[in-house]
Amino acid sequence: MKVVTSQQMREIDRKAIEENKISGLTLMENAGLRIFQSLKIIYTDLRLKKILIFSGSGNNGGDGFVVARHLYNWGVKVKVFLLSPSNKIKGEAGENLNTIDKMGVELIEAERVKLEEIQEAIQNSDLIIDAILGTGLQGKVTGLKAKIINLINATGKEVVAIDVPSGLDADTGKIVGPCIKATHTITLALPKIGLLLFPGASYAGKVMVEDIGIPACLLKNDKIKTNMVTQEIVKSLLPLRAAYSHKGSFGKVLLLAGSVGMTGAAYLASEAAMRSGAGIVVLGIPRSLNQIMEVKLTEVMTLPLAETKKQSLGEDAEETILKLMKDFSVSGIGPGISLEVETQRLVRKIIEKSNIPLVIDADAIYALSKDVSLLKKVKVPLVITPHPGEMAKLTNKDIDYILDNQLDITRKIAQEFGIIVVLKGARTIIANKEGEAYINVGDNSGMATGGSGDVLTGIICSLIAQGADSFSAAIAGVYIHSLAGDLARDFKGERGMIASDILSQVPKAFLSLEGKVISNE
Repeated sequence: MKVVTSQQMREIDRKAIEENKISGLTLMENAGLRIFQSLKIIYTDLRLKKILIFSGSGNNGGDGFVVARHLYNWGVKVKVFLLSPSNKIKGEAGENLNTIDKMGVELIEAERVKLEEIQEAIQNSDLIIDAILGTGLQGKVTGLKAKIINLINATGKEVVAIDVPSGLDADTGKIVGPCIKATHTITLALPKIGLLLFPGASYAGKVMVEDIGIPACLLKNDKIKTNMVTQEIVKSLLPLRAAYSHKGSFGKVLLLAGSVGMTGAAYLASEAAMRSGAGIVVLGIPRSLNQIMEVKLTEVMTLPLAETKKQSLGEDAEETILKLMKDFSVSGIGPGISLEVETQRLVRKIIEKSNIPLVIDADAIYALSKDVSLLKKVKVPLVITPHPGEMAKLTNKDIDYILDNQLDITRKIAQEFGIIVVLKGARTIIANKEGEAYINVGDNSGMATGGSGDVLTGIICSLIAQGADSFSAAIAGVYIHSLAGDLARDFKGERGMIASDILSQVPKAFLSLEGKVISNE
């Protein structure tokens, strides 16, 4: 599903009206009706609620007027506060305001009453509908609008925002002043970027996307380069598994991982690759750690390699690794390999000379940060999977800058170096060299646990080995990883989850995608 900026949405609306001859009044009516229908689904006792609608002067306010009409006709006690004088509300919004006025819906111009009266009305209501600004935010909200937003938030009442919570930057998710803290956001036609990225996502509550009758060809425009990862997309990206197959049909993964004290990372990545469908997985491990890994791993084969005095991969392993690579489909490098100087040099050499697709994670990203120019020398498809701290090192930026510009920085690095970037987080972002970006929506704090990223590395490597291109594997891998985490949460809880719980649910995540019945056994 495409995800848009406010300007892109306005352009879609314009084309629907001017080129497809759908009137603005029709779109507003469709929006209001769908919001009303959604409210009936969200609140089964809707008819019993006392509802306040706060409406601005633009189309967002107009949508609120249509909602008010449907609620009133359905017998709901509804009252509308106008945040602009009624004589300044024009166009389609003005027409709908005139309609509800003639029907007898109670209308109050907020500027004409005391703030205490508005506060009392909010306190006495059961539900607030925010139709103040939508995507029409321009800078910080001030004046009466700001005061009313603060009053609404202070009461703790449930709030449904229309399109975008008022005060939220629809393009970035940034909050620069007073902003509605919504329980639900019913967004129209397509999700807006600011609803998916934090901190905006924490103000949007549960987001629902409603169809308002805009032609599908406008909503699937390839010129829109930001997308939301959905189950349907992931299903289409998974490599096929023919019944007439053998282990060689599903590729070979070579993982270079682990060091003393970090064998768990190697275990998690290699087991995840195996559990995600790769035919063969081989773990390259420092020689002295091979025995313990042979005990920890059964189906995964181990390969003892030359090591440093501190039991991490040594430079003498270079020739062996490069010779082996020609027999593998993909290599994952980084989980738990350590920051030892010699190991870091080895990593850079392998990345530069590799002749098979690579997935670079964890300590291997640190190795890249010491020589970012290496990214332009890579001759094979390359996926990097940094968390914000690793991205900060890689780009020499402050971590707060990364957190404030996640989408832009992910896209920029992918385009600048011609690679695939997976910026991990509650909203993991995947981008490629063409600037195409996908946002994965996940709200599971249990995923924030040591080793979680190692599981993701294994899943992505496995999908590449089975025939997926690196970008498709990254998108699908992120979604499956997130889904496995959600399945683990169901029986471990977010607080008690660990990475091996995520790993244990990877097969069930695939089953779920394939529409199979899953159990908690």
